[in-house]
Amino acid sequence: MTTSAKLPRREFVQAGRSLVAVAAIGDSEVRAHRAASILAASGFDVCWEGSDPGELAACEVAPDIAVVSSEQLEGAKAWARKLRERFPETDVVVVASVAGRRAFREAIQEGLDGLVLESEVEICLPVAVDAVCSGQLVVPRQLRDHLTKPTLSTREKQILGMVVMGFTNGEIAAKLFLAESTVKSHLSSAFAKMGVRSRNEATALILDAENGLGTGILAISEDATVPAPLTN
Repeated sequence: MTTSAKLPRREFVQAGRSLVAVAAIGDSEVRAHRAASILAASGFDVCWEGSDPGELAACEVAPDIAVVSSEQLEGAKAWARKLRERFPETDVVVVASVAGRRAFREAIQEGLDGLVLESEVEICLPVAVDAVCSGQLVVPRQLRDHLTKPTLSTREKQILGMVVMGFTNGEIAAKLFLAESTVKSHLSSAFAKMGVRSRNEATALILDAENGLGTGILAISEDATVPAPLTN
């Protein structure tokens, strides 16, 4: 598990862990109860537990931390947005089984304070909540590379730029004097690095100004109509 500093939102007293009020919410009662049990056993004050974000939003007192447990990170993000609308000062830690590159980066950009993989929840959840309370952003060690923009090769950028311009795989292959299977291979590699599954998703990500992926990719494809003798 990796932590990086951010501006602390509140004073945190290490010896007073029980002063930290934590709400445990899950996409099922089982997930919510598991998180609540782990936190209670570690000395946290679990002020609310359940699977209905509407009921939590109706509470008059905001929890210090909301732990959201969901099978998919995408689902947890939607729940976190609702909680933030009601409790803007509450930190959010997500427990998820699956965290794709794109979903992970978007969650961090949206202000997620911590992520714990479900396979590590027993050990890592109390540590993550402690760290978030003290002003840290917490992510699993194995997902550290997801925080950075994908490193694409020159050829991958060139082909992606042509995809954005509307060229088919066959047209790209003809213009770059490549086999169509080679084009597909480069695209598969680029899609995996970007965390997308289709040409449409890749195009949307490249053209998304907030992600900043488009500048280098589109610049390298400006002369795409003139074949460039790059190596494969």
